Amino acid sequence: MMFKYYKPQTIEELSELKAKYNSKLLSGGTDLMVKMRAKVIKPEAVIDTKGLGKEEITFDGCKVRIPLNTTYDDLLNNKEFCDRFPMVVDIIKQIGSPQIRNRATPIGNIGNASPAGDFLLATYIFHGYAEIKPYNKKVRVHQLIDGPGKLRLKPEEFIYSIELKERPGFKYYYEKVGKRNAMNISIISLGLLVKLDGDNIEELKIAYGSVGPTVVRFKELEDEVIGKKFSKELFEELAEKYYERIHPITDVRASSEYRKKMVKNLMLKAYYNLK
Repeated sequence: MMFKYYKPQTIEELSELKAKYNSKLLSGGTDLMVKMRAKVIKPEAVIDTKGLGKEEITFDGCKVRIPLNTTYDDLLNNKEFCDRFPMVVDIIKQIGSPQIRNRATPIGNIGNASPAGDFLLATYIFHGYAEIKPYNKKVRVHQLIDGPGKLRLKPEEFIYSIELKERPGFKYYYEKVGKRNAMNISIISLGLLVKLDGDNIEELKIAYGSVGPTVVRFKELEDEVIGKKFSKELFEELAEKYYERIHPITDVRASSEYRKKMVKNLMLKAYYNLK
C-alpha cells in the first residue's frame, strides 16, 4: 500500500494538497486505516490534519463550536458540553470502545458520510452547521451529504468545525440497534427530540439512521403534529407514516424487512420512554 504522506501546518497548505491529490484526510484514523488496510479505498495521498493543531471547544449563546481534531473524549471531558447536550453525550457513549473514542473525531464521522454515522445523525436534529475552509463559509450538515462516503465539497475544501444548537426544554430519546457494543455499527438508529406545551407538542425532531443512503428526516411530518396531544395514538400514526415512507436495503447486517419493522418499533418505544 503506497501513498504520499503530508502534515501541513496551515489551512492554505492543506487546501492546496487536497486539491492536488486524490487524497484522504487523517485525524483520528479509526475508519481510514481500516478501509486502507482492506483496500476499500486507495488514496494517492494521506493528509494529516493534526499539523493545524487543536482549537478549544467554544460556546456562543445556545451554540457550541467543535473544531477539527476534537475527539469524542474531548467532548465527554468538557463539563459544559455534557451539561448542555446530554443527548449528544449519550450518542457519543455508544460510539465504539473507550480506545476508539480517545482517537475518533466528530468531524471524521461526518466526513465518512455514512447513514450509520452516530454523530452525523445528531447534527440533523441539533441544527448542525459545518464551517468549510478555505472559504470561511457555513453550510447545513445535511446539505453536505450526497450519499454514503460522498460530500458536496470542492477538491480544495474541507470541514474545519461543526456547530450544534442547544435544545433546552426538550425531552429526548436515542436508541441504536446493533449486534455488538464495542464495535457496534448500527442496524438502525433513532434520535428524537420533543418539546411539550402542557400535554401538546410544541416541537418535534426525528431522525433515523441506517435506513437509507443518508440519515432520514421528514420535516413535514414533524410539522404536522405541532399542537397535537402527545399520545400513544399520535405516535402510532407517526410510526405508520414513517414505515410507509422509509425503504431500507438488505445488507450483511440486517434485512430490509427487519429494518422496516424496527422503524415502527423504535417510534413506539420512544413514546413509552418519553411519556
